[in-house]
Amino acid sequence: MKKTFLSVLAVVMALSVSARELEVVSIDRVPTQTLSEMATISPDGTFAVVGSMGGGALYRVDLASGESSKITSNGNANALAISPDGQNVVFRAVSNKGKLRYNSLEQVNLATGKQTQLVKPSRNLATGLAISNDGVSAVQNGRLQAKKLGAAKAAVRPVATINYGHLDITTADGRTTTIDPQGRGSYLWPTISPDGTKVAYCLAGAGAFVANIDGSNARQLGYMHAPQWMGNDMIIGMQDHGSDQVLTDSKIVACDLQGKFQTLTPADMVAIYPTVSADGSKILFSDIQGNLYTISVK
Repeated sequence: MKKTFLSVLAVVMALSVSARELEVVSIDRVPTQTLSEMATISPDGTFAVVGSMGGGALYRVDLASGESSKITSNGNANALAISPDGQNVVFRAVSNKGKLRYNSLEQVNLATGKQTQLVKPSRNLATGLAISNDGVSAVQNGRLQAKKLGAAKAAVRPVATINYGHLDITTADGRTTTIDPQGRGSYLWPTISPDGTKVAYCLAGAGAFVANIDGSNARQLGYMHAPQWMGNDMIIGMQDHGSDQVLTDSKIVACDLQGKFQTLTPADMVAIYPTVSADGSKILFSDIQGNLYTISVK
């Protein structure tokens, strides 16, 4: 009887977690003149690093005052991570040799402004990053690159990357495995849950999914792009419609792991590319003009 009661309790608790809805407290425009093609919110939700997905200047923007400062002249906002303590920004920098394009992995310490190259320019540096206060994990030529950011030994976390459309997971032991939960296809936007047990991703033409990090127990969530984890039981993303050149509409949505969606932005706003603060209280996104907004939730 005791085991049965505990089993029922576990199911009830799981359902109560999956049924959680967010309350939107406010949606506020960040008072800045710095426009953003893509932005990453800091773990504490006080600032963002913004820039272009194709490379160029990256800026630190204070989300309360809107004040901005340049942190580098050459960084890709599409492959960027901020350390949990907010002290370091790690990103890919683009360089060209003749007609060939190379990417290096760079670090900027926000307190000192010092920029350090962590991985030399390469033709095969994947976009996925995993970061801690002490180190960053990246994947180059299918091999794990663990680089120190502080004095302690780098804490290695698994990294999800896309390799010619395949979904690859590189684990802390340095082993890279192609998981492709739906078989061969064009996988996009992989992101690993904070507890390191699950991966959310998109499959072109099929929508968003979540699976165990080994590719097992894959579940379809529905139509959503650019998924981002909010804790370990909810995913924030965008439902966009239109073409690559012109978006006709796009909204920020929340989704639990059973595929229940909740819309967070108004219908008259074209909202794109959300990111989430570490405590899940604030969501940052852009509109198609490059203006920044925050959603405060509870």
